[in-house]
Amino acid sequence: MRDYIQSQAEFRDQAFAFPRARRWLRSWFFKRHLRKLESLDDYLLNDIGLSRDDLRYGLKLPYDVDGVDALNSIRQARMARGTRHR
Repeated sequence: MRDYIQSQAEFRDQAFAFPRARRWLRSWFFKRHLRKLESLDDYLLNDIGLSRDDLRYGLKLPYDVDGVDALNSIRQARMARGTRHR
């Protein structure tokens, strides 16, 4: 799945002048927001469809992978199965 997400990010970045710099900067901001989300309690994270494991996974992703798409695909798969984290 990570290869698919990376190929999507590379395809999307072809429209920009400096695609690698854009992807790295976007990942940096994404990880910064994830660190802020870590301060929320599990109840609020569950409301937005994430778990602590999802946050840890997003923080471990390399900077050249689009973390937003990665966490969205995890969240969508969980919602399709109808399961919730507690």
